[in-house]
Amino acid sequence: MRKPLLGVLVALLVVSSGCVGLITGETVAFESSPTSVDDSVLESTGYELTNSTEQNVTRTVQFAGQERTIRVVNHVDQYRRGIDFGPLGTVQLSRFVVVSTPNAEVAGQSLNPAAQWSNREVVARVASRAGGVRDIQFEGNRTTQSLGESREVSTFSGTMTTFGQEIDVRMHAASFEHEGDVIIVFAVHPDEIDEQARVDTMLRGLEHEGN
Repeated sequence: MRKPLLGVLVALLVVSSGCVGLITGETVAFESSPTSVDDSVLESTGYELTNSTEQNVTRTVQFAGQERTIRVVNHVDQYRRGIDFGPLGTVQLSRFVVVSTPNAEVAGQSLNPAAQWSNREVVARVASRAGGVRDIQFEGNRTTQSLGESREVSTFSGTMTTFGQEIDVRMHAASFEHEGDVIIVFAVHPDEIDEQARVDTMLRGLEHEGN
C-alpha cells in the first residue's frame, strides 16, 4: 500500500503546485526572476552592464520514475570594467556575470541540475565560454555577504588567450539559492589586477526579488 499512497501524494503535490504537465507528459515551464547589481554599486566599482538576456533551455528530466520535458527560463546579466593598458588603451577584460535560473522544485525534488552545481562545476562550465580559459586550478574559498546571507565564494586561476597573447587570469565563482531561484555568479579578470574587493562589492550589491 505504501507505493500507491506515495504516488497519490506526489500527484496531489504536483497538481497543487500547478505542474499538471509533469503527470500528463506535457512540457512544463519554470521561469526565474532577474538578478541585477545595484546602480550605485556599479558606479562605485566602475563596472557597467553590457548585456542582459533571457535564455530558454529545454531539458529532459526524471520525475517519479518517468522521463519528462521541462523548459527553464534563465536571466543573464553581464558586466564589464575597462582597464587601462597604456598604448593598447582601455580594454574591458574584467567581467562579472550573474545568472538566475529557477530551482524548479516539485514535491521536494529539484528538476534543475544547476541547483546541484558546486562552485568548481560553475567554473568548469562557464569558463569554457568566457574566452576559453585553460589550466584551471582551485586557489581557495572565502565568505562574503550577498542577498542577506553569507555566501561561499571560490577562487580559481587559469590562462586564456586575448588579442593573440596568453595571459594569467583569476576567477571567482558562487552558487546559492534565493527565493526559489539558483543564483550563479562568475567573475574573471587578469591575475595581475587585484579585483577581489570589487567582485565582493558587486556580490553584496545583488538585487533579486525571487518568485
